[in-house]
Amino acid sequence: MTSTRSISSELLSSLMNRLIPAVGDLPAAGEMGLTEEVLRLAGEHLRYSALFTSGINALIEKSDDFINLSGSDQDSVIRELESSYPVEFDAVRTLVYIVYYKDERVHTRIGWDSRPPQPEGNVMEPWDESILETTKNREPFWRKA
Repeated sequence: MTSTRSISSELLSSLMNRLIPAVGDLPAAGEMGLTEEVLRLAGEHLRYSALFTSGINALIEKSDDFINLSGSDQDSVIRELESSYPVEFDAVRTLVYIVYYKDERVHTRIGWDSRPPQPEGNVMEPWDESILETTKNREPFWRKA
């Protein structure tokens, strides 16, 4: 079994490009320099490590020349992988999505405000006590015990 350290960045990059293709001025996921982060997360988190490695090994098993296939042939291999190894494929896809969607370039592209919620993030409007007026004026609808 291949470890996450020995998984080819080129193979992972090719897979990432098919999972998340370029959109507008944002390059495909594999072209964004995110492969090392995906591999790092896969290696660090026991929840994903074995499944990720198994998923990549299954990809290699399905096509030992995945990198050199046409885009539509790569898509066919990916569909086969998802069908034959759904749990492993889900781990691979999840890690790719986690890394992709936490990237600042993606945040900018989708209009996501990536500030932390605290201490400088989400500012709450001052409390409006009048919101409770209807409830305060309501007769009790319960009986005292």
